[in-house]
Amino acid sequence: MEAMLSTLYAAATEALVSETSATSTFEKMIAVAYTHSTVDTFAKELKDTEKQIKKDYEIGSMPGPWRSAKSVIQSAMKLGISLVDDNGGYRGKSALQQKIKEAKPVKEDMTNQEYTDKIIGSLIAMPEELDAKTVHGLVREFLNNSY
Repeated sequence: MEAMLSTLYAAATEALVSETSATSTFEKMIAVAYTHSTVDTFAKELKDTEKQIKKDYEIGSMPGPWRSAKSVIQSAMKLGISLVDDNGGYRGKSALQQKIKEAKPVKEDMTNQEYTDKIIGSLIAMPEELDAKTVHGLVREFLNNSY
């Protein structure tokens, strides 16, 4: 348990030092993730490490390479995607991202008119649980898909 925290701690400090250490951060994190049998156990180790790093370095959020590696590895684990390839080596970040993309269900394309109607309908029938953040997200998604 201590060795895993030490490995994650080293990965986190490397991510703090330099954006160019993203590969090393990912490699250390995936090695620890592979030793865990569950997503929950790995998530707890990450949380404990983040808490310690934030305290030691007086930062409010973890650096980009850490957050990115964490997102990819946890997504793969949640989807049941193996962290190792056919040769027994750890999958690279890009390979995992591709496997995650393949595992997600394909969304049916909406026409611009259908999507616009959906957003307008949401705005007209604004339920209490629909907040400004949700509306902003829908509009941003629409704009991203329109170009």
